[in-house]
Amino acid sequence: MTKVQLKLRQLRERQSKERGRIAELAVCDALTDETRAELDAIETGVPDLERQIRAATTAAEAEETEQRDAAATGNQEGLDAEDRERLELRSKARMGRYVQAAIEMRAVDGAEGELNAAVGIGANRFPLELLAPPERRTEDRETTGVDIQTMPRTWLDRLFAETAAMRLGITMESVPAGSTSFPVTTTGASAAQRGKDQAAADTAWAISVVEMSPKRNAATLKFSIEDTARIPGLESALTRDLRMALTEGIDRAIFIGDAGATPNAGDITGLQTAAIDETTITQTNKIKGPETLAAFTGMVDGIHANMLGDLNVVAAVGAYRLWEGTVINSTSTVTTMAKFLRDAGLSWAARGSIQDGTGNNQFGAFVGRRMGIDGAGVGALWDAGELIRDPYTDAAKGTVHLTLCWLWDFGLPRTSNFRRVKFVT
Repeated sequence: MTKVQLKLRQLRERQSKERGRIAELAVCDALTDETRAELDAIETGVPDLERQIRAATTAAEAEETEQRDAAATGNQEGLDAEDRERLELRSKARMGRYVQAAIEMRAVDGAEGELNAAVGIGANRFPLELLAPPERRTEDRETTGVDIQTMPRTWLDRLFAETAAMRLGITMESVPAGSTSFPVTTTGASAAQRGKDQAAADTAWAISVVEMSPKRNAATLKFSIEDTARIPGLESALTRDLRMALTEGIDRAIFIGDAGATPNAGDITGLQTAAIDETTITQTNKIKGPETLAAFTGMVDGIHANMLGDLNVVAAVGAYRLWEGTVINSTSTVTTMAKFLRDAGLSWAARGSIQDGTGNNQFGAFVGRRMGIDGAGVGALWDAGELIRDPYTDAAKGTVHLTLCWLWDFGLPRTSNFRRVKFVT
């Protein structure tokens, strides 16, 4: 936290305490000379305190702008003029001004309007890329039909960088309005040595195409009506909370699915029920090192994975606790299941909400086999969201609800890259 941010926080804490004290004194039956003097002093200082908060808020926003500009302009190698212009526009756009436009039920203008035009969305929509962290990080890796230096992939890589889905190998893609399709080669050409005048054999070539249509998801925040007067001061908190809600909701649904609000249109088929190969471990073998290890070594096929290190494993919390807490005997050495598996070359990350226990028919882990995995599993995110302000539902409490709706879908163009592990009797 910078000095400017710390000062702003201290001023707001002081304002909160003084408001609370005013409320306490307001319900007193009678004020003493001392408490009356205290109340007068607080009320006299209110205008100056609000002025200091506005000044500190402006300074904090200016500091954030500088940070965004530095991130946007200091790392533009490989970007074309259009992408650089879009980065500059994004550095000028503010979440608070989108919220203010929603409050006033109007379209955005200024830098926000220009950014929407550059993104290709309406002036009454919200560009989800604004929720991405300001630091622009890139990575070198092979891609299929997508250049990660382009803006859509870059902001999604940053937004979902720490999610379990991306650790598994799911590709996050930004898509325009309308339904979209993702093709992937399932059977490719093969080569073989041929003698003189010997014709090459025909090879069947096949692609799988997964059609995706938008499904709605939403996150709602609520705050007091008094806070609407200083919406710019809430910008960082709103951005952070909406970013966390969006990424956590999508990441969780990729694993466990989401039935949605309607019988069919809102359904997301997650990895728990998707048509992917499943490896089972019996209740007896789940506490035996070699047997558990065999479940994972069986996924190394020399095509999708060449070694255990090619397995991207996301473990359920129940399996994580089992492996870390189970003591086994291995070649006359007492060790834990986790150490035994790691020594063999397997590593994993745990994610909550997949499964807590290890009983019959509960999931232990999901695995992405990383050879050619890019594009094998896709989380498609339509890049325009909608901000909706509702001051009516809790009007009596002076509470405003702010809802961000976004559209997305999940599909598996090539299921052979993914496996799941289940515990059975």
